Amino acid sequence: MAISDIPEFIEVAPGELIRAENWNSIQRSIRNGLRQHHHTRVQGAAANDAAATDEAVQIQTNEIANGAVTAAKLAPGAISGASLADGSVTLQKLASNSVDTSKLKANAVTASKLNFQTIDSGSVVLAPNATKETEVQHDAPSTKSTIYFPTLAITDTTGNGQSDVEASIVYRQSVGSNDINVFIRLVNHGSATAEVIWQVLIFAS
Repeated sequence: MAISDIPEFIEVAPGELIRAENWNSIQRSIRNGLRQHHHTRVQGAAANDAAATDEAVQIQTNEIANGAVTAAKLAPGAISGASLADGSVTLQKLASNSVDTSKLKANAVTASKLNFQTIDSGSVVLAPNATKETEVQHDAPSTKSTIYFPTLAITDTTGNGQSDVEASIVYRQSVGSNDINVFIRLVNHGSATAEVIWQVLIFAS
């Protein structure tokens, strides 16, 4: 930065006395300059020494101490998606329960993203109009919060016509008992015999 072309607060000619009012005025000008000191000039841009406002060079990253910028110093919404490097938000950076339903894009959760646990599985041959029930969980821990998903595949159909197999979940409780037992019920509504493999799934905990 040049020195000779920076304007004085108060210009004094050689041989003149510096009066008290001049000295006080200089102090006021210095304090005012400090108050108006801004780090707004882009790195590498030329300084305007004649400007009334002192526009110093912007503060660089190496001038900020590690850990000096805390969450309390960030204004709400100050950091946008454009300011984050790709892949910078990792699982460890997400607080527990920080992502709720409103933050999920519609259709964002696909079948491959769901983690299922198999409670029970098996196979059965169902004659026409036959029903088969199998217990899949005895004394279920919580049927209020556990969702059971029956799935099946017909591996072969024999006889005449077609097989028509329905799978459903059955909850059963005896009188005077607090236990609830969970069953899968398979019903063949068709006129042909069906060979079926089945499984009952829940969301993995």
